[in-house]
Amino acid sequence: MEKLVRKIIDNFSSVRRPKNWVLKLVSLLFALFLWYFVVGEDKVDMNVTIPVEIVNLPRDLVISNQFKKQLEVTISGQRSLIRGMTSQHISRTIDLSKASPGTVVIQNHLDSIKLPRGLSILRVQPPTITLLLDRLIQKELPIKPILVGKVHNSYKLQTVTADPPTLEISGPQSILGAEQDLRTSPIDINGLNGSAVKQVPLALKPALADLIGEPVVAVRLNIVELNQEMEFADIQVEIKSDAETQTGQIYQLLPPTISITAEIPLKMAQATKDIRGLFHAEISPETLQAGSFELKVLVETPPKVKIIAIKPETVTLKISQTRPLKIKP
Repeated sequence: MEKLVRKIIDNFSSVRRPKNWVLKLVSLLFALFLWYFVVGEDKVDMNVTIPVEIVNLPRDLVISNQFKKQLEVTISGQRSLIRGMTSQHISRTIDLSKASPGTVVIQNHLDSIKLPRGLSILRVQPPTITLLLDRLIQKELPIKPILVGKVHNSYKLQTVTADPPTLEISGPQSILGAEQDLRTSPIDINGLNGSAVKQVPLALKPALADLIGEPVVAVRLNIVELNQEMEFADIQVEIKSDAETQTGQIYQLLPPTISITAEIPLKMAQATKDIRGLFHAEISPETLQAGSFELKVLVETPPKVKIIAIKPETVTLKISQTRPLKIKP
């Protein structure tokens, strides 16, 4: 027996071995390992989510409805192959190059999603995707501020402006076609007694909010005091001049008084006891020599008082020189 074993060993030793036989042996063992790992691995059924990708949508069309953007797919195959799908960016591609406005129903067949070799699809949910295609339009809509309440009773709201005054929106014709303006959320102006700038959001319908989000606009409120128009008669005109007066001169104004029509802030009119004292009328002659001069009447008032009319606007100043009386001897 011993002789037989030795003979077999000697015969094996005499066989010529190929070059790099160790490397080739390792390669063979590695191939056998991979074959066992891939082929010998148990198959599993696994649920995965696959995104929906819309391609070649015409420029003049838009999808106007909400649709499911991910599919729930049951896949059968080796666990390692299924896990490796995440790096391959597999999606359900929908080509809309030949689409037209209207309702499009897409069938999700088992062969509509391409998978790597060794994997198969058992089920797709949902089985269909419904798309509503509409004309894409662009529209510029004015912003309309909505006000509630009233300003202080001594003031008035003169102007209301929005910044920006308009918004340009692109979207489905079915949503934008009937819109005429964009309205703000209610702005409370109750009791305001001065100009202000309010930052307010727009009160949008859900469909419009999906298109443009939740923009905020600046609303400028120009609030001014109320004025009361009043007329004052017999306002005395004074003479004011830097020229030297002459002894024995007589000054005569024709007429000596004027009438003034003015706008006075309501609060000032209510708080001022001597309201006629708000006006100071005068003329300013360049010379005080004897003669007759037609001069414009100048009226001074507080800053917030607005002169509407002065009647008459000019008066006549007559200056005469008296003669000394001669006493008979």
